[in-house]
Amino acid sequence: MIPNSQDLLNDPYYANIENRLTRVSVVLGSLTMAWGLLSASWRFAISFLLGAVISYLNFRWMKQGVDRLIGSIASDATPRQLPSGRGVIFKYFLRYGLIGGTLYAIFRLQFFEARGAILGLLLFVAAVLFECLHLVIKTLIEEWYGRA
Repeated sequence: MIPNSQDLLNDPYYANIENRLTRVSVVLGSLTMAWGLLSASWRFAISFLLGAVISYLNFRWMKQGVDRLIGSIASDATPRQLPSGRGVIFKYFLRYGLIGGTLYAIFRLQFFEARGAILGLLLFVAAVLFECLHLVIKTLIEEWYGRA
């Protein structure tokens, strides 16, 4: 049976993934900030923090857009009716503007450290990779002990 899109929105499994991604990104970000302050420079730490905040905003705003899209499909709307929320559309373009503006500031003003800001921008990518690795290992362990 194919699940309804509204069922996917209300599924606690997916809500837990979002919470885990946020927790993993906070842990990874804290460790990277501590490393940056201890062994790199304060510019690295500030640049990483700026990139991490933009990464978080990008993740939240993208999730809001996807939730809005799934919600419009779940409400028996025709496939041609895309969500028309101005806030969602504004945030869609704003997140690219923030990323582009940050990268411009890094290379043009040279106040920020490129390495730190780019690592910060990739924080949620690292959290997703960590979650994928966690699920693969968990599945392999369950299959291994399930067959024994």
